This record gives sequence, C-alpha cells and structure tokens, in this order.
Amino acid sequence: MATKVIKDDVIRVRVTKEQKEKLKKIAKEKNTTISEILNVATKNVIKNYEEQEKNYKKMCERSVATEKKIQEIKLKMEQKRLENKKVF
Repeated sequence: MATKVIKDDVIRVRVTKEQKEKLKKIAKEKNTTISEILNVATKNVIKNYEEQEKNYKKMCERSVATEKKIQEIKLKMEQKRLENKKVF
C-alpha cells in the first residue's frame, strides 16, 4: 500500500466563479475534491516541464555533437582537396 505524503503547504488560486463551479461539478462527478484535481494537474505540469527540460538538454547535446562532426568532415574534405591539388 502506498504511503501517504503529508501535504501541509497551501497555494491560493484565484479563479472565476464559473471555473470554481465547474471544478466543483467535476469533483463531485469523479467523487474527489477540487484540491485533488488541482494536485494532479500540478503534478502533470511539473512532469511535463521536467520532460521538456530533459529533451531540450538532449537536443542541445546532439546539436553540439553534430556540429563537431560537421567540422571534422569539413577538415577531412579540405585535407583531401589539398592532397588532390598536390597530385595534379
């Protein structure tokens, strides 16, 4: 069985009356609380943010590695060009 995490920090959120009523309706239909709905939404936002950050970091690393390979290829091509000039 999962261990319950103590949640003692509070975040106040300002919403419209319509939003509050819709959240109440959803919570009632899902047999949960507005707090739990917002808690799940918060976890999802955090997870998505962390995933995007991780993906961005990987993309930057790949970009640097690709640029390095391009420069190596350019250097080899220039060396071959110079070798070919010497032959002719």
